[in-house]
Amino acid sequence: HLPDIIIVVPIRFGGRTVALSATMTHNQDVGGKAPGSVPTDATELFQEGVVIPPLKFYEAGRPNETLHALLRKNVRMPDLLMGDLHGQVSAGNVGRKRFLELLEEYGPETVERAIAELMDRAEAMTREKIARIPDGSYSFTDYLDNDGIDLDRPIKIHTTVHIKGSDVHIDFTGTSRQVKGPLNSVPSASIAGAYYMIRCITDPAIPNNSGCYRPLSFTLPQGSLVNPSHPAPVNARTATILRIADTIHGALVQALPGRLPAAPSGQLLIMAFGGIDPLTRRPYVTSELGAGGVGGRPAKDGIDVMDMGPSNCMNIPVEAFEMGHPLRIHRYGIKKDSGGAGRFRGGLGAEKVFEAVRGEVTISLRGERYFTPPWGLSGGEPGACGRAWIERRDGTVEPILSKRVFTLTQGELLHVHTPGGGGY
Repeated sequence: HLPDIIIVVPIRFGGRTVALSATMTHNQDVGGKAPGSVPTDATELFQEGVVIPPLKFYEAGRPNETLHALLRKNVRMPDLLMGDLHGQVSAGNVGRKRFLELLEEYGPETVERAIAELMDRAEAMTREKIARIPDGSYSFTDYLDNDGIDLDRPIKIHTTVHIKGSDVHIDFTGTSRQVKGPLNSVPSASIAGAYYMIRCITDPAIPNNSGCYRPLSFTLPQGSLVNPSHPAPVNARTATILRIADTIHGALVQALPGRLPAAPSGQLLIMAFGGIDPLTRRPYVTSELGAGGVGGRPAKDGIDVMDMGPSNCMNIPVEAFEMGHPLRIHRYGIKKDSGGAGRFRGGLGAEKVFEAVRGEVTISLRGERYFTPPWGLSGGEPGACGRAWIERRDGTVEPILSKRVFTLTQGELLHVHTPGGGGY
């Protein structure tokens, strides 16, 4: 996912590199065929933005001017990108400074032993929780709407979770082959979705470090949706990570009846807006994130409009979205009756209406759960599906089949509804 740029600062002590201080930020634009660098109609990686191999952003304490110039010439908002990257450098240096303070106070051997002990304890605590799950193999299948190219073909994700003692093996055999569009997910991202679900069923008090994940192993078929071959497009892989979590969730429900909630909305609506503002004659790029409902729980209703799953996004305030961009929000609220019915209803999704105020704006929209609703549990009803449509100036209405790159002109409206959670 090219907008996620990682800056790594080495931490040297006693003549050797003892640790790395790393930050990762989703940048607003890294080039490619559409503003925001998340084109849902991409068919190869090179259409998604500038591909940066491991390179020195700084060398011997000085900026790598060649790399800096190359990046500036390949993005729509160069000052914004470079400001964010230098912010990451500063954050990495703060981490470096703090870690060096630990080394100075306790010595590298003590710090390294403490880190190893923390990871070993996290592993032991995680294994103790896993060992309580009945041994067995638990399977589940779920679907993504489409890949942004073949809009009438759902994408299958099949997961079998094997529990044996305190070990977990997660097998994705039976999952769709890699797709034309950007829903492909590289192994590190696919595995992250599984890590999230295992953390959900263990104990939030366990220290969150790599020791938690030592009990896990994986089968990720080469050339599949969860392990694609280069140069497959991958910019929308968050949608796949969320559905991976949903399928593992569905498998674990069978192993842990009465303990887990119904399905969440299973999506993070992502939209990128961009163009040239005719008032300022300057380019702009901005984003929108849309949460849905959380699934109904064994003893409580689901939570309304909350980003649920292995992502970490928050509501974008209307004022922040409108400020400095030729865009307006007409309506933003909770979508009535969108949660699945049940003794404990699913959380509600949201509805939002966008207007192009002046000029022409290009929008990349990536929704999910427009065709396969979030499932209910124990007789609970599924949550409402998401939907989106365009209201043109001539009064015509164009439905959007969950993923599309399109333009709005002055006065035209985009309506978006996010899914609700399943009922319990």
